[in-house]
Amino acid sequence: MSSHLPLAAAEAGGGAPIGQLAIVATVTTALALWTILTVLAYRRGEARRLRRLEDRVERLIGLPGWAALPGAGAVTCALVIILGATWDIGLHLDVGRDDGPLGTLAHYPLLFGLFGGFIMGILAIGMAPRDASKSSSVAFKTKNLGPIPVGSALLVFGATFGMAAFPLDDLWHRFFGQDVTLWGPTHTMIIGGTAGVGIGGVLLLIEGALAAGRNPFRANGIIRRPLPALLAGVFLYLWAATTHEFNWGVPQYRMVWQPLLLAFGAAQALVLARVLAGRGGALYAILWWAPIQLFMSLMIGGPLQVTMPAAPLFIAEALIIEAIAFRRDPSRPTLFGAGAGFAVGTLGFAAEYGWSQLVMPIAWTPAMLSEGLPVAIAAGVAGGLVGSLMAQALSGNVKPGRSPLVIAVASIAVVIGLGINAETTRNPSDLTAAMTLSNVREAQVPNHPADEPQRVADLTVRFSDPSVTENAHWVSALGWQGNGRYLDALVEQPDGSWKTAQPVPLDAPWKTQVRVQSGRVMLSAPIHYPADPAVNFAGFPEFTSVVRPFGPDAELMQVERREDAPDWAWTPAVVTVLSLNLLIIWLIGLACVRIGRLNGRPATAPAPRGLIERQAESLLRTVTRRGGVHPV
Repeated sequence: MSSHLPLAAAEAGGGAPIGQLAIVATVTTALALWTILTVLAYRRGEARRLRRLEDRVERLIGLPGWAALPGAGAVTCALVIILGATWDIGLHLDVGRDDGPLGTLAHYPLLFGLFGGFIMGILAIGMAPRDASKSSSVAFKTKNLGPIPVGSALLVFGATFGMAAFPLDDLWHRFFGQDVTLWGPTHTMIIGGTAGVGIGGVLLLIEGALAAGRNPFRANGIIRRPLPALLAGVFLYLWAATTHEFNWGVPQYRMVWQPLLLAFGAAQALVLARVLAGRGGALYAILWWAPIQLFMSLMIGGPLQVTMPAAPLFIAEALIIEAIAFRRDPSRPTLFGAGAGFAVGTLGFAAEYGWSQLVMPIAWTPAMLSEGLPVAIAAGVAGGLVGSLMAQALSGNVKPGRSPLVIAVASIAVVIGLGINAETTRNPSDLTAAMTLSNVREAQVPNHPADEPQRVADLTVRFSDPSVTENAHWVSALGWQGNGRYLDALVEQPDGSWKTAQPVPLDAPWKTQVRVQSGRVMLSAPIHYPADPAVNFAGFPEFTSVVRPFGPDAELMQVERREDAPDWAWTPAVVTVLSLNLLIIWLIGLACVRIGRLNGRPATAPAPRGLIERQAESLLRTVTRRGGVHPV
């Protein structure tokens, strides 16, 4: 299927067409006004369709409608965003830059999901009872809007932050050119916005449950307490998404980032689930995450016709955490979080190492042990502490004093320090790669049918400084943006040269190159790069034998970046975006603490038990009666 729409093209390598931006602005403004008018009608006792929908969702979920409807809607929107983002990343890796916010079908789930999250936030604010005695008792009190539920405040801020990424991304491209990388500053705004939408939605559900006098934590079996596992599952989706460049085998950052993010993410999410939900909580979180993650991968690699990404294991880390807490529930959650995080950073590291050999496009090598293992341990401990503190905050069991805040800030500071270390590269200069192409022929290439062969060749490379390949994380040939992705590890020969095991693609629009990452060194040499007049790039033509510079990898991977961009604007822009992402993290923590204060308070928004809960109880009774076992 075609993933591009016949709309007016942008200036290639620059900003989006003004017409597309106008369409997005007009549609979103109109829908926002319509939602506000609907909310005003609801507050006047009208909006019958919205009220009927609210009643149905309330009866289904068993939580107050003001929390159930927008909360469940926000979680759904977050999953739509993640699907769209994953699809969009795959398209960028397979076909290159797009033609603006409406120029590719993959952007539509992003737009619908982020704006849908914003709509859910408006509904949550507008549907919250004006009478404080019937709403969440920890809601923010305002004079004109009435009580604003805590989860909805996070939801609206996150969605607004994510939506702002689209116009700011266009502005970014006009200033600095295209940056075809997942971790471009404005791209991280979508990740942060998705976190605000998805986590805000689950926290709104938890807030509604506590306001209704329900205990969503550790109550009568894990089937009846899905919210902690759902919260952890949303975190797992986000952590898996942050590693997508590694999952596709096209990372533009050092390999140590992968164990760092996996260890921190797995420990944070799964410790949170285990402490909040009790026995089986970590595994229950996997049940929320794995099926939809698998569905997304199969959809992208199947009907959407994009190179399929790999996915982290995570189930091994869940089993490790459950095994640590098997004998009894953690009575000292902070200590448990640190211990579980250490286990994730060691045993979990070993499991992900093995998993990478089976499914990851770039398998971990022994070179990972010297830096990756200690980084994973530190990140795992930090993640376990953060997850434990979040669980304690939500359950209202945070210890008095400054100790929890100090631990949280120190944990985040450790991760930031690990990130700065992972981001640091030191590339030697004046290196070259002598390359020879032989046996030029036509053959099938990735993502292209067998009856459409393209020109390929065998590659031999000799590096001017052979030491750059010592203890390497990868020495490979990469082909991308050729309507597919090609990746092949080079094999060292007895004479010191390196050869491909599979032929490299040479036809346009493939961009093919040799890449090496060893320690802090990340270098590339172009094999075949087509000219791109739109960004004043002359390209690198095909050769039989040639010696080319072996330079910084990022310069070749991001040839669309403008060399004349204003340097004075770069650092402040990056710092501003990163600071706003840190603000999202702080708001999530603040929301957990505030919602946790609802524990033990009288119900303010009672709601009948939901159909899902009643059906689950009926099923459990049938199973236990026939099997003679007790439900978990």
